[in-house]
Amino acid sequence: MVKGFRRFIIISLWIALLMAILYTPNCSFDKKSINIFTWGDLLEPAVIADFEKKTGIKVHLNYYSSNEELMVKMKATEGRGYDLIIPTDYAVRSLVKEGVLQKIEKSKILSWQDINPILLDQDYDPKNNYSIPFVYEIYALGINKNDFPSFTPSWKMIFDPKVVNYKISMLNDPLDCVAIASLYLFGPVSLLSENQVGDVKNLLLTQKKWVEAYADTRGDYFLATKNCSVVLASSSYLQKSIRKFPFISMVVPQEGTFITIENLCIPKLSEKKEATYAFINHITKAESVLHHYQSFGFFPAVKHPEIDKETDKFLKDKFRKYHSLQNIMPQKELRELWLEIKTE
Repeated sequence: MVKGFRRFIIISLWIALLMAILYTPNCSFDKKSINIFTWGDLLEPAVIADFEKKTGIKVHLNYYSSNEELMVKMKATEGRGYDLIIPTDYAVRSLVKEGVLQKIEKSKILSWQDINPILLDQDYDPKNNYSIPFVYEIYALGINKNDFPSFTPSWKMIFDPKVVNYKISMLNDPLDCVAIASLYLFGPVSLLSENQVGDVKNLLLTQKKWVEAYADTRGDYFLATKNCSVVLASSSYLQKSIRKFPFISMVVPQEGTFITIENLCIPKLSEKKEATYAFINHITKAESVLHHYQSFGFFPAVKHPEIDKETDKFLKDKFRKYHSLQNIMPQKELRELWLEIKTE
């Protein structure tokens, strides 16, 4: 019994040590620094360097590759060691529920009045008590304008065999693909029935005949090289390609699409609020907003006269047709469905 108990204690200590290594951020606890947990390609190095030069506050960046990774680490550490995180809309809801975020002091946000009101008070944080909209993007169709002298923007351009007689690029994320196929077939739904799952599967299997590639980050490449006439991609990638290739255009299907909003949130245990708010104000001021948009193509939440003329056509009148991504079928079944689609 004693040996068994000692063995249990030793194993538990090793597990605790391993968890500490996995979940401790690569950061500094110096008061003249802040630790940020973010996506890659979201914060421009030149903007950060300018902030460091002006304030003397060092910025330490840690990166995650998915909201799921972010949520696991926040739950494991209670946000300890991080001063700012940038989760997607649905992840904010989960983090609020876990109690790992502190309330936003809106009076300290100099650009609050300049945030596009359309992006505020969303259902994942109705009063924006815990989140500040930072950037957003939509799922759209990139097209080679030379191949479509006249057309009606529609999901039919990637799903209808009566319309498609060309190659396309599709996203490679099962959640995205199933959600978009479901929107095309049934409109907005919160949970797919068994019969609906079967219809989605048949639609995506039929579509494979004209899919040149499944690509999350390189869909615009297939459009730029003219290997595909239509690609399904996020607006940030399409915006960057449009600047380089005049024959590319981005359109929003008339049936509607999905939007993702990335938010600035402060972990509950952060003790560097003043430095963090200073950084938030720096990255949301006009010149930083323009710099980020030109570098990465994400639409900014803060309004900017040079950008609004490009983005208003995708936001103003169309927002009522935009939907948030959510799990409309169990994760295990989703993975199995995607495996069937990709291997058949």
